[in-house]
Amino acid sequence: MTKPQITDDIFETMLASINNPRLKQSLERVKDACDFLEKSQGAISPTAVGSYCSDRWKGPKTQSIRNSQDTLFRYLQTRMAKQILPVTAKKQSFEPVIRDETVRAYVTLLKTERDEAIGLKNRIIAGLRSLPGIPIDDLIASGFRQVAASKKDEAAVSNEVREALSRLFTESNLASVGLELYRERLRHITTKKVLLEKLDVEALIALIRAPKSPLGAAALPAPGHENNAL
Repeated sequence: MTKPQITDDIFETMLASINNPRLKQSLERVKDACDFLEKSQGAISPTAVGSYCSDRWKGPKTQSIRNSQDTLFRYLQTRMAKQILPVTAKKQSFEPVIRDETVRAYVTLLKTERDEAIGLKNRIIAGLRSLPGIPIDDLIASGFRQVAASKKDEAAVSNEVREALSRLFTESNLASVGLELYRERLRHITTKKVLLEKLDVEALIALIRAPKSPLGAAALPAPGHENNAL
């Protein structure tokens, strides 16, 4: 019995054991794809068969063939094991001959997956190389521009505001209006009601310690001077 007859018998046996019409159709398509690849002296593999079926019938795809372990993938492994590709005269292979059909099919599958992984890696590398680079001079220049902008945006407080805040937090001035600083909070001496919390007091003290404005009084009017401008 020749090898085509053996594969045909296996196909007929598997086809007769399938009750699902859709699965039968998929098996027939996988067989047609294997026959086409064998006649065209192309290597039978899950990827090649899946691509052929997808292009011609839009299915079954490679992953669907792999998932059907007992039917589609089993038949495909049988065809892979029994396929004998012509040896190219210029190409010399040093791989040992695998006589066991199951092992030979498994090795062929591993080679196919290896080739797919290598191809995917090469496509990723090619895509990364196509990304435009950033000139180092522009990167350094943009960094200096950001530093200069941040220094320029620093808050500056006029001398009048600093003096007004200093007078505000003088202990005698606070006591004269019934206020006191207690644990960095501004509160009423009698009622103990807190008027400014610690964060508020710290914010005002930070204004006192802020850099002086190069514009002097024009930067921020001092308290009590608003009416003079009207």
